[in-house]
Amino acid sequence: MEVQSINAERLLRQVLTSIAQLPPPDLLVVYETINDLQQKNVQGESRLTSDEILARAKQRAVEMSRMSHEEVVQQFINATDRIRAEAIVKGVAIEGE
Repeated sequence: MEVQSINAERLLRQVLTSIAQLPPPDLLVVYETINDLQQKNVQGESRLTSDEILARAKQRAVEMSRMSHEEVVQQFINATDRIRAEAIVKGVAIEGE
């Protein structure tokens, strides 16, 4: 195995461990950031720099800090529903699970 792929695997494990420990509002920010990155790649645009990603995450955190707890929870529910629908379409989840 190449050193670069080992480092990538180690980094991925660290990222996943960190994400798993985030509270729901922060998970929503992570999901939306990933979704933005995927959309940008699909549209053939250039990749975001780390500074752009950080700026977007900070902007989203500020927006969410102005929301009530109920609004944040509803956004999280909506995001998980979108993720679930995408997983069903891709065949990695079953309707009704």
